[in-house]
This record gives sequence, structure tokens and C-alpha cells, in this order.
Amino acid sequence: MKIFLIVEGDCDEILLESQLDWFNSLGLYVKIVPTDGKLNMIKKARAHYTAAINCGANKVIFLPDKHGDECALVTRRRIGMNGLDRATTIVIKCEMEAWILADGQCVRACIGMQYRPAGQTDTEVDPKQKLQTQLKRKYGYLPSGLEAAKLVASHFSIHRAARNNTSAKRFKEFIENIDRNCGFN
Repeated sequence: MKIFLIVEGDCDEILLESQLDWFNSLGLYVKIVPTDGKLNMIKKARAHYTAAINCGANKVIFLPDKHGDECALVTRRRIGMNGLDRATTIVIKCEMEAWILADGQCVRACIGMQYRPAGQTDTEVDPKQKLQTQLKRKYGYLPSGLEAAKLVASHFSIHRAARNNTSAKRFKEFIENIDRNCGFN
């Protein structure tokens, strides 16, 4: 089955590309398309959907973050893909970096020190800053978001992140049940 993941940026793309073995193990061919931010995702959602369908996508999954919106429902409405047959919007409750922080083993491997998420990471105030600060401990400087994504990608596991982040769990479960979610048997 062919799915397209429409993401906000390069960091999201890097992190999700690190999960390609998992996608492949589920029989999924995945194409990840960064949109250069949520506003561009909103503006070009229909065009991304149409392009993906024209490329043979069985499912087009939009992965915006909630950051800046009062609730996930507002974010979903802003993307505007509700009701389209092969489109789904899964809102990342905070930012993708909250998924990384939810994977304590990943963060430990990257910083070389003890780290354990303090409960669910969905409500982390600034997960991008927190991740960069954790990485600064090891590298001695504050890496950019893109550098941080590259540093953590090979250590990241969506399965571990799903234990401490509800939107990561929702995404993981959706993907694992995509045959049922697409109406295929």
C-alpha cells in the first residue's frame, strides 16, 4: 500500500524517514513530503492531496502540529482535508520534538547521560528548546532543529515514543491498522 505523509518540515521528514523499516515491515511504501511549515501545509493541502492521489496514494496523511492553535480540532479544520475519501489528519499535540522527548532511550543515547521523560510529553511547553538544551549537554553548543533531528533520528523509535506521547501513540496505531482505516481487507 502506498501512503503519503505530508509533514511541516525537514526535521519531521528526517525523523519519519528513520522509521522506514517499520513502515516497510507493515507492507507500506511511504513517501514523505515536507511543506515548509504549517501555514504552507494549510495553503497547499489540496494540491498536496491531489498530487499524492495522482501518484497512486492509497492514503494521504497530514501531520501538522497543534502549536499555536487552541485545540487539535481547530488545527484539523485549518488543514481542511476532513471528509476527503483518502485523507486523514493526525494532529501532533505539541511538536514532533515532543515525540523525541517521549523516547527516553533515544535521548539517553544521544546525550550519553540518564534521561527519562517526566510523564506524557504532549504538554511540554517548548519541546524543541528542551531537546536542543539536552543535546547541548553533550555537544557544547545549541544545535539547530535540523541538526537535532539528524543527531537523534537513528536512535528514535515510534514504539517507545508512543508510551509517553498520545499523538505518537495515535499515529502508530493508525499506521498499524491502516488496512482497516482505508477500508481494505
